[in-house]
Amino acid sequence: MAEIFAFPRGSATMRHPDADMPERPVGVPDAVWSAVESVRSMPRVTGMRYRELPVPSTLADYGIGVEMECVADDDSRSFGDAHMASGWIMLLYVEREREDWHSHWRCVAYAQLPLPSDENDGLAPSMYWDGMRSFVDDASLGDVSGTVTVTQNTSFGLAQEGTAGCEMRVSWTPLASMDGGLDAGGQVQCWARFVQSASECEEEPSVDR
Repeated sequence: MAEIFAFPRGSATMRHPDADMPERPVGVPDAVWSAVESVRSMPRVTGMRYRELPVPSTLADYGIGVEMECVADDDSRSFGDAHMASGWIMLLYVEREREDWHSHWRCVAYAQLPLPSDENDGLAPSMYWDGMRSFVDDASLGDVSGTVTVTQNTSFGLAQEGTAGCEMRVSWTPLASMDGGLDAGGQVQCWARFVQSASECEEEPSVDR
């Protein structure tokens, strides 16, 4: 997989003492680089694949972006297959702490999830939201906010039935250590586990642990 980090500002690079490690851009704060290394070394969630996602420079001074998708035994499908649960997470860092974040860090995430026909009712948004919170709450300061949108595709002139899905847009302030460090890999993992839990690639799709 590609190195999963992005630095919106762009800058000259310097050589890392460890030849096996990528180059560290000059001027990158220690807290950010520590987060980069945390993401790089994190255990991968079984059944998920990852790739780097560029972070727009308008969002923060620095950012780490990871796109993810659940895959079945045959992982030849391309990213964005409508029948597979997928999503992304961006870990944003600003040099000057923001009052609305109560931190230098903020996580912004998105998920596109299948919605089984027997769960496509008025309770679906709350069900998915509660399921997401069960994964994210322990990694956040408790200020999780966002939206849940149920989508419906109706087929015409085809034998197949229409399909439904769920889109989630979520943000939260991640828990950080006293020195401002962040277990960025843990944040990516919690979102990947949620996406994987809601995927059709599981034997019994569910957003519950």
